[in-house]
Amino acid sequence: MIMRNWFIPLALAVLLLLPPLLSDFRIFILIQIIAFALYAVSFNLLLGYGGMLAFGYATFFGLGAYAFGILLVKVGAGVVISMVAAPFVAAAAGALIAYFCIRLSGIYFGMLTFAFQMLAYSTFLKSYDFAGGDGGLRGLVIPGLLGTPKGIYYFALTVVTLCLFLLWRIVQSPFGIVLRAQRNNERKSLAIGINVDFHKWSAFVISSFFAGVAGVFWAIANQSVFPDWLDWRASAVPIVMTILGGTTSFAGPILGAAIYVILQTVMTGFTEYWALFMGCLILVIVMLMPQGVIHLFERRHHA
Repeated sequence: MIMRNWFIPLALAVLLLLPPLLSDFRIFILIQIIAFALYAVSFNLLLGYGGMLAFGYATFFGLGAYAFGILLVKVGAGVVISMVAAPFVAAAAGALIAYFCIRLSGIYFGMLTFAFQMLAYSTFLKSYDFAGGDGGLRGLVIPGLLGTPKGIYYFALTVVTLCLFLLWRIVQSPFGIVLRAQRNNERKSLAIGINVDFHKWSAFVISSFFAGVAGVFWAIANQSVFPDWLDWRASAVPIVMTILGGTTSFAGPILGAAIYVILQTVMTGFTEYWALFMGCLILVIVMLMPQGVIHLFERRHHA
């Protein structure tokens, strides 16, 4: 597999050496790719490994970003405390939402997660006192070296690499094996004594935490948080990135996130109808490679 060979060390070496050669705008694009890579991989813990399609997954990305912004700007908790606490806020929300959602399956599971997302969206959209309402929170300025594009980039790369390693260890652990077992056949899993609901709930909480981490870095890079990150359209982003890259490979969502961000950046520079052209292009890619783009590289690697 790609994950077990030269691909990751080479990719990390390139990512470490790139920033001095790039403009601040291109560094921002790389930060976006890094944050979205973690976002997509955390989502795939539910979809690819757990068989749970959450239509409202942007809830946890947005809550991580908002928790960071509110703690930093409104509470004055400081950068470190805000960054550490924000993912736990997302995880706590995930624990509560999962308690209700894991009782359902299929489309009903997905729609209930979507209902919770719209509840969160409406709450932050109308909360002007602590969340800035439809104008969002601005001025999330980080002092010192961390506030520079290169500082944010290297810090994000370090933390996200650690998070991806932890997620990889989770999916390779007995917990990950059980998660895949209940995805393949829930009845057999129950018959052999697996607590399916507990594993689903745990996967949901873990996934929410890492989505919150991704939201924090997205907020730091943008120095702002907006309710659009909780809008219904926002939840299409991790779904597209994950399916585009491939749900059956750990590296698939990472590649999907990179392709998505690069396509979006290029398309927006050419036309205001970028979403239409990008949607058509992604549709063609998915139709030609239904298992994801990552499998094209894996076939070449094994050839």
